[in-house]
Amino acid sequence: MNNKENMQAVALDLFSKRGYSGVSVRDICGELGLKESALYYHFKNKEELLNSLYAKVDQLVEDMRNAFDNAFQMTTQVSTPAMQMVAKNFLRQYFCDAYVCKLISMLNIERMSDALADRMYLKLVYDMPLSQCLAVFSAMQKRKLVADISPDYLAKDYLSLILHVFDRYVLGKEDKQTQIEAACEELDNLIEIFYERIAREGTKHADL
Repeated sequence: MNNKENMQAVALDLFSKRGYSGVSVRDICGELGLKESALYYHFKNKEELLNSLYAKVDQLVEDMRNAFDNAFQMTTQVSTPAMQMVAKNFLRQYFCDAYVCKLISMLNIERMSDALADRMYLKLVYDMPLSQCLAVFSAMQKRKLVADISPDYLAKDYLSLILHVFDRYVLGKEDKQTQIEAACEELDNLIEIFYERIAREGTKHADL
């Protein structure tokens, strides 16, 4: 990595442990053995560095959305194992992505005292994931792959299960790989119940 990428990586790691306000330009450059002026060569200030980290998340989300859309085009039916696989991939590839997870940790520290951090936290943890889930369940209903239940309800219910295991097992934990496996194991059980329930509700609706 070049100096700019190193600065972003070191800053994100420090932010995730101390919060954005708890880390100075001197701290970041000190970790890299550089003078503070080195950071200002690439960024106007610490805030611009932070914004560059946020921009990378937007690209990650877009890449994930495109990958899912391509896979979804080949889907002809929905099953419990398929639902479990998608949920675990969502957990691993988004929430447990090293980059996203560190940003969430940082924002979780800052959001109590910073309104902007709170808005960004909600965007990363709820708004963007929920938007994706809503789009997915709406598309699945149009193709009659799931029961005719409110897509908004399904999306929120589904996302809540992923957030539950992420918050319980992963967020703020040191041994993340072991914790991720435990999270996936519980998520398998939760998604199985979720899918069986929406299938039963779909049957009830069809009988009315």
